[in-house]
Amino acid sequence: MTGQKEKRGATMRIQEVIKKTGLSRRTVYYYIDQKMISPVVDEHNGYHDFSEADIQKLFIIRKLREAGLSLADIRAILHKPRTTPFYLHKQLNALQSQMLTIQQTISEMDRLSGQLPVCQSLDQLAGMLADTDFCPEDPTRNQMESRDARLLAQYLWMAYLDTPVTEYQQFLWQKITQHTIEHAGTDLKMMSRYLQYISPEQIDATNINQYLRNQKIISLTEEDYPGFVEELKVSLLAFAADPVQQEKWRLFYQPVIHPTALFCVSVSGWMREFHPAYRRYYENTHTCCRMLKDFMDSDEGAALNATLREAFQGNCDVRTGYYGELEVTATFHKSIYALLPPEKIRKFLEENSDEK
Repeated sequence: MTGQKEKRGATMRIQEVIKKTGLSRRTVYYYIDQKMISPVVDEHNGYHDFSEADIQKLFIIRKLREAGLSLADIRAILHKPRTTPFYLHKQLNALQSQMLTIQQTISEMDRLSGQLPVCQSLDQLAGMLADTDFCPEDPTRNQMESRDARLLAQYLWMAYLDTPVTEYQQFLWQKITQHTIEHAGTDLKMMSRYLQYISPEQIDATNINQYLRNQKIISLTEEDYPGFVEELKVSLLAFAADPVQQEKWRLFYQPVIHPTALFCVSVSGWMREFHPAYRRYYENTHTCCRMLKDFMDSDEGAALNATLREAFQGNCDVRTGYYGELEVTATFHKSIYALLPPEKIRKFLEENSDEK
């Protein structure tokens, strides 16, 4: 398990592994080839020596495969067990979509067979089929449910869900989840669909980047603030010099980035109570970005202000008292929003537009 040192202890050979896990020899070796487990190889005879930790992982893999999870999702879970709820919710959404499609197909076939007890000609069959729809374009478009909101909440605050929670923290988390449900079908809809659109590997990579960034911000002291603000300036100037990143930002800003940022602010009070590390992250981010904004509003910072105004073209909100979007911009090139090239972002937005 991630974060724990694996105890090798007594080891076992493949025959015992097959007996304990119910998996075939071929399947076990397939998971070794896929790097799902890494048993020690006996240097004297070349045989694999499996540990209890290997057996545990194989058990988890078998059960999650039975639930239909992909190897990529399971690999992410084995790497970071705390991400399990996210990937379970992701699979629930996929299963629901399949179920609705199957139900639609069954309904249409039942209607068609009732209206066409005897097929007299291909013209008759073609005419009847013209009025059927076996594969609805998006069976879940209008069925945003609470599990979608839970998935979204798990993603947004995954870095702060790694410790046991008290009853009060559980109460706070329920409030956060309920608030997410209330927004999931409106301003957070595109963010939720985007999480379904990108791959688990991409999500995991950006999670690692965000976690490292969060830890850096959490550790800041007052003495560190000026240096961090200088780092923000350098990062923002790099953003302003990169037209591709600017195009991605402008495409995603109104439908995804800004609504998600505003929502996180609306929940920040509960999150600051939920986890002290989040309180430090929020306060340090707010303080440093406010210092940066004050600099930009000064004569000395006028050039930076003008450069960023040109880069943003109105797509950045630092007027509401929350300056976190400056931090999002500074780390944009490593964020979840910058994963796709502009043409794929356009495709995603077109496919998920409710105005089609």
